[in-house]
Amino acid sequence: MEQYFTAKIESLYYPEQMNPTLKDISIDFRPGEFVFLVGSPHSGKSSLCQALAGVIPSFKEGTLIGEINFEGENIINKRLPEMAGKIGLVRDESQNQLFCTTVEEDLAFGPCNLLLEPEEIRARIEKALRFVGLQGYEKRKPETLSGGEGQRVAIASMMTLEPKVIILDGAVSQLDPQGRKEIYEKLRILAIQEKTMVMIVEEKAHLYLHLAHRLICMDNGRIIYDGSPEKEAILSREKIWDFPKKIHPRNGSNPEGQIVSVNNLTFQYPNGEFALRDVSLDIYPREFVALMGKNGAGKTTLAKHLNGLHKPVQGDVLIHHMNTKNYSTAQLANQVGYLFQNPQVQICTNTVEAEVAFTLKAKKLPKREIGKRVLPLLDKMGLIGFAQDHPYRLGKSDIQKLGLASSLVNEPHLLVIDEPTSQMSTAQSWETMELIDQHHRKGGTVIMISHDLNLALHFASRIVVMDRGKIVLDIPTDDCFQYEERLCELGLDIREVYAEGDMRYEAIAGI
Repeated sequence: MEQYFTAKIESLYYPEQMNPTLKDISIDFRPGEFVFLVGSPHSGKSSLCQALAGVIPSFKEGTLIGEINFEGENIINKRLPEMAGKIGLVRDESQNQLFCTTVEEDLAFGPCNLLLEPEEIRARIEKALRFVGLQGYEKRKPETLSGGEGQRVAIASMMTLEPKVIILDGAVSQLDPQGRKEIYEKLRILAIQEKTMVMIVEEKAHLYLHLAHRLICMDNGRIIYDGSPEKEAILSREKIWDFPKKIHPRNGSNPEGQIVSVNNLTFQYPNGEFALRDVSLDIYPREFVALMGKNGAGKTTLAKHLNGLHKPVQGDVLIHHMNTKNYSTAQLANQVGYLFQNPQVQICTNTVEAEVAFTLKAKKLPKREIGKRVLPLLDKMGLIGFAQDHPYRLGKSDIQKLGLASSLVNEPHLLVIDEPTSQMSTAQSWETMELIDQHHRKGGTVIMISHDLNLALHFASRIVVMDRGKIVLDIPTDDCFQYEERLCELGLDIREVYAEGDMRYEAIAGI
């Protein structure tokens, strides 16, 4: 029987790299498989995905020794257009994959280049939008989408090509838990019914292993496990996961005088879409607030009003009693540290060290003081070894760490962080949250946008939930378990936290 999709990779080197990123890879896939790919940061997961999709070496430079065969043909030297409709790859940065003026145009781009008939193109667009749950979004502009909505559109754009192999590399990292689960369930059905091979890189795969036919684990460029996804069969033996053992909700302090006061804030995009509807919210010094809700609920739009990226048209936003209407973003930056949902958009220098030092240099601090702040922070973040590297050479999780370091180095009174651990492994997430919590314990106020209820329960003193542009729940963390049913209605399934906390498997460092 002819093999369907196989890879035998002796090694993969990137330019000027001394050690291989991939080595001794031997793997084959069957039609209809639903596979999770997991591993530590820098384990080679993304490089393997790009090699399998033909991105390396035909588009992204690299020296790949070996063979990758799809339906009996070696695809290593194939041009990417030749692979369209065969192997589809979606990565996490949706904004780099959407380049048209409307959602409909983005979805039509691939089928149009395949010279399909207009009726077929329209049918594929409708089918793809229905698959990702975005019916009615045809005329939406990509820049008005939330991070999760953008990722759904990127997946839909790939689906219009109807590939035989689907590879998602962190492609749902910004979806809310309910949305992520729905996409995976639909992909599993697609795999079984259409005999499509689906492989997913997922940092929280432990929550979805019941869907998988197969689990592949990588470390240091090699495959260290390839087999059954059954927890009892592999987790205790290969020690893949790292879980906190307990939940430690803490009360915050509410001294007099708000650090943030949002009053009757309404925000409408130029296309008429309302992102915020009459939002009012007070946050007090030394609080740790988790801002939660489904994709498109308005969380990021609200956060961007706190540092002046959006200016109130209707309503007011006060930071330390400063009305943001009257201050520039640069002026507000002295009070507010902000980590973007995609920290790549914050990068503006050529080295990791210079990136973290940028704000301090802008404030004209002495070089000695800058060094005293920057280098220890890089060390805490595990980035000291990359200090002179260009930020774009970092992995996805390290770019998040870099963005956070750039926000923390100025020691802001208010730290606003938009999904700060979405690209990190479980172990990395908790290490990073401990650093954020250190800032909080020193007197900083933290507003964290997150879909991770486990992290919110552990670190936040208060949980604020948004839905369709409104605040619909605002409760102390200690009271969350009394609101289990309401939280589930809002896409936050507290039962998953119970399940995750019950895991008893140890972990090896960094995985």
